[in-house]
Amino acid sequence: MKQQVFLGQVSAAGLLLTVSSLFYSRVFGGPGWVAPIIGAALLSGALAVALARTSMGRGLRAIALLLAGLIFVSLAVILPGTNFGSASEISTALIGATFDGWRNSLATTLPIDTSIPEPLGFVTTVAWLTGAATGVLVARSERTASPVIPAVLFAALSLPLAAPSGYAAYFLVAALLGSALLLALVRAVPQAQLSGPARDRVTEFVGERMLSERLLAGAPILLLLAALIPFVSWIIPFDNDEPFDPRRLREEEVVTASAVNPLAEIKAQRESAVRAFTLDLPAAPAATFFDRIPLVSLESYDGANWSTDATYSATSTDITPSREITVETISVRQNIEVTDASSPWLPAGQPITRIEANDVWFDEVSGSLLDRSGNSSYSYSVESIIAAPTPEQLNAAVVDGSDPRYTALPTVPNDSALASLAAQMEGSNDYERLVSLEQFLRNELTLVTDEASGTALGRVEEFLVEGEGYRDQFVSAFAIAARLQRLPTRITVGYRIVQQNEDSSFVFLDTVASDQYDAWPEVLFDGIGWVAFDPVPPTSGEAGASEDDATQIPEGQPAPQGPTPTEADPTEDDELNDDEEPVSATVRLLVISGVFLVVFPILLALMIILAKVLRRRYRENLDDPTERVLAGWQESKDRLLEAGIDIRPDMTVKEIVSTSRRELGVHASASLSALAPYVTTTIYSDRAPGVQAADAVWKEVQTFDRQLGETRTRVQNVKAKVDPRPLLEKV
Repeated sequence: MKQQVFLGQVSAAGLLLTVSSLFYSRVFGGPGWVAPIIGAALLSGALAVALARTSMGRGLRAIALLLAGLIFVSLAVILPGTNFGSASEISTALIGATFDGWRNSLATTLPIDTSIPEPLGFVTTVAWLTGAATGVLVARSERTASPVIPAVLFAALSLPLAAPSGYAAYFLVAALLGSALLLALVRAVPQAQLSGPARDRVTEFVGERMLSERLLAGAPILLLLAALIPFVSWIIPFDNDEPFDPRRLREEEVVTASAVNPLAEIKAQRESAVRAFTLDLPAAPAATFFDRIPLVSLESYDGANWSTDATYSATSTDITPSREITVETISVRQNIEVTDASSPWLPAGQPITRIEANDVWFDEVSGSLLDRSGNSSYSYSVESIIAAPTPEQLNAAVVDGSDPRYTALPTVPNDSALASLAAQMEGSNDYERLVSLEQFLRNELTLVTDEASGTALGRVEEFLVEGEGYRDQFVSAFAIAARLQRLPTRITVGYRIVQQNEDSSFVFLDTVASDQYDAWPEVLFDGIGWVAFDPVPPTSGEAGASEDDATQIPEGQPAPQGPTPTEADPTEDDELNDDEEPVSATVRLLVISGVFLVVFPILLALMIILAKVLRRRYRENLDDPTERVLAGWQESKDRLLEAGIDIRPDMTVKEIVSTSRRELGVHASASLSALAPYVTTTIYSDRAPGVQAADAVWKEVQTFDRQLGETRTRVQNVKAKVDPRPLLEKV
């Protein structure tokens, strides 16, 4: 009866943890959050209940729960979110999920993408701690309502992220209250408190009939209370146009609605030499590897404009690059002062490893910075890791086509000039083919500075047919042709920061002006990162843009397809490309889930074996001989539990030996019979046993283990080693 009541408490606690986890359904997009968050709450609760019923010390239980939680978060969240990265990347992401996830959750637009490990990892960690606390309180606490508190707090923690709304919210809150009251009812029913003269607390379990009567009487009351909230919300009129929403207290993602297309701004920027920013390089590298500073990268092309769907969020000072660089690198520190910002982006070398600035948000995919202060003047410092590959490494490198965004294109006719341009790329490797495309555009086509700009497919096609055009057409033609060959390419807009002297030497500019504003294509290589190409021919000067140039957008007016995180109606090609990415993410998630389902039980079995080994070593090395004798007898009873022998705490030593002889046979239980006199003497004799008696007991324990193992198959011995019953039941 007692066991049934306890299982009822565990089941009610599991229901409460599940309902509290459902509050995060509005926080994360898609079903990817279900297994990590609900699984963490339920698994940690079950593990905490199991450990709390063992004789393990409180410290060992806490360490076991902590290690199991780290393993679960790593397998369920970190590994899928880091694309099977190195151990350092996984540990960094795990630390970020544990200590930095809450801030990232507040700084990310809802719903949060489950492929971002920090917010999901943080909530999963909190779910694990919530389940562990609930399980411990269910097994150890005598207070009726104490296990309700962690789950309710866990549900409340979701409110600053995403407060539920509509009638669904009322039913969700009703389910939370109902499950919480149910757990309290199940815990309150089985026991009545009696007070004696000494006020000693005595627990008396009631009969099965009384238990059934109380549950049948209490369940309708709980259902009535749970239904009361939706009913009251329906009959009471109130103005719900502006209800209180805790999400207003969180920082929402940056959304810039009136920024012009940076690629269309090349002419307007280069027609004058207005100071853009000052640059200080304390240890200037070779200009061969660092001759430009990016502003923003454009990865999406809809057939008319290049744009970016970057997601900017607050970030810590130190940043771990999203891609591993395996070639030699150069660390470059840049002290930058923007004197007259004309765009929301801030110049900085990439990839960035450190940011020293205030009110700057960062996109970890593109590496670009966004200014949140709104000031025209801004000072900050960044550190970047610049790849310095050798020509041999470039020729041996292969492109990294894992992200379909950098190869996506609208339909390009096979008989078009763009298709012909892509088809004539020559070379024995990817880099040589790209160099041949670069050289063709530089040497065979003409840069005309007074030509109208534009990057629509028709305009780029016209540029190739006529053989002359402006800068944006050169870089767009390169990017489109490269993507037609499945080479991951993006267009980066930024500034040139070096100037060539008369002696052909290069010098870094202290003051970078707007006439250094430029664009160039970049291709992603595995182990190197983004490699820049220069398909635009050199020129000695440029004419200004004409007044009727269609690319000139009045200040403050939004571009038709702006490069900012604004929403736009997707084309058919965009929808197709958007579908490809979830497919790969789903496959990766399924693979990780399959590995998790295989690996976690193995790890759990190893933890059980380790706990048994550590407990046996502790018992065998006790200082007090009496405790050692009794510990040896308890160790032998654990072996009987593993063998499936039905022994109870109220059985005497003689009864246990008799039962084991009947179930195991004389040979397997011979050493157990030899243990009985030592144990009986220790329990009933006035004289404590000596060290020699304790040593003899443990010698017989080892003999009993060997004899018992000889009577079983290898599979049965393995099952006995991973049997958790000795850790869960005390006999």
